[in-house]
Amino acid sequence: MAAANNPLTPELCRVFVTLERLDGALGATARALGDSTANLSKRVRPLLHGCPPHVPLPWLVKDGKRFRLTDEGRSLLPVAKDLAEKWEQFASFAAAGRVPGLTVACGQEAAGGVVLDAARAFRTHYPDSRFRVAVARGHQRIVGVAGGQYDIALVTHSKNAIAEIARRELSIRPLSADDLVLACAAKSEWAAPFGERSGEVEFAELRNLPLVLPEADSPIRRQWDEKVLRQSDAPSNVAVEVGGWRVLLGYVLAGFGVGLMPESVAREAGKKVLWRPLPHTLRPGNQVFVITLPAPTNAEMVAGFLKGLV
Repeated sequence: MAAANNPLTPELCRVFVTLERLDGALGATARALGDSTANLSKRVRPLLHGCPPHVPLPWLVKDGKRFRLTDEGRSLLPVAKDLAEKWEQFASFAAAGRVPGLTVACGQEAAGGVVLDAARAFRTHYPDSRFRVAVARGHQRIVGVAGGQYDIALVTHSKNAIAEIARRELSIRPLSADDLVLACAAKSEWAAPFGERSGEVEFAELRNLPLVLPEADSPIRRQWDEKVLRQSDAPSNVAVEVGGWRVLLGYVLAGFGVGLMPESVAREAGKKVLWRPLPHTLRPGNQVFVITLPAPTNAEMVAGFLKGLV
C-alpha cells in the first residue's frame, strides 16, 4: 500500500503506461482511460516535475503538446507495465479467492539449469500455484525485484552494484561461483599458439588472439574491459560478442576465436576445447547471487523455491 502523500499508485502506473503506449498524447490517453484531459494533466505532475522522496527524478518531459519519457522513465517503464498488469491480476485473484504465484528472473543458462531444477521441486509442493520464469538482462532483474515485478532473481552483479541499482534494501544470498577461463577449439587455428603454453594466460597473449566475449553491457564483460584497460590503453581484440555461455561456446567451437567462459562450461566441452585459467588481474568475478525483497508477501513460496536452488 502506498504511504501517505506518496503519488505512486497502481492507477498512476496505468496512466504512465497508457501515455507511453499512445505516444505521449494526453487527450488520447484521457479518452482511453475514460478521464478528462484536465484531470489527467494534474495527475501526471509528480512524474513530470518529480516528487521526492517517492519520485526523486522526473519520468516525463513535455515536448510540445506531447509527453516523452526521460531516461528514468524508460528505466522504470517495464516495471510500471508489469505492476499495472499485476494489479489487474491481483484484483481478479482477490475476487476469485485465488493465491498469487511466483515469478523468477534469470539468464538463459540458469533458466535451463538450476532454475529449471528448482522449478520442478516447486511444482511438487505447490502444484496449483502460478509459476513464471522471465529471462531478462541483469540490470532489469534487479530493478524488477526492487519494484515488485519479480519475486526472485539470479544475478552476477556485485553487492555494491545491486544496492546502487535497486535503490532499496534487498536480501542478497550467494548461490555459486564458477571461475572464468579462456578456451579455444582444439582443432582451431588458435590451438597451437594458445595450447603450447601452460598455466595462466598472460596479458601479452591477448594482443594476438581474437576473443569471443559476452555482450558489451553485461556485468562480466564490463569487468573484463575494466581489467584489460587497467593494463593497456588498447581494448581487447573482440571477434564476437554474444549472450549465453552455450551460445558463446558454439562460436568458439566454430573457430571464431578464444572465448571467455566459466570453467564448468569448458570442462563439459571435454576434448573439444583447450582451456587455461586467468590471473586475478584479468579474471572477472562470476559469483551468482539470489536476490529477493527482505520480507516478500509470498514468503513461504519464496523460501520453498530457494530450497530447491543448488
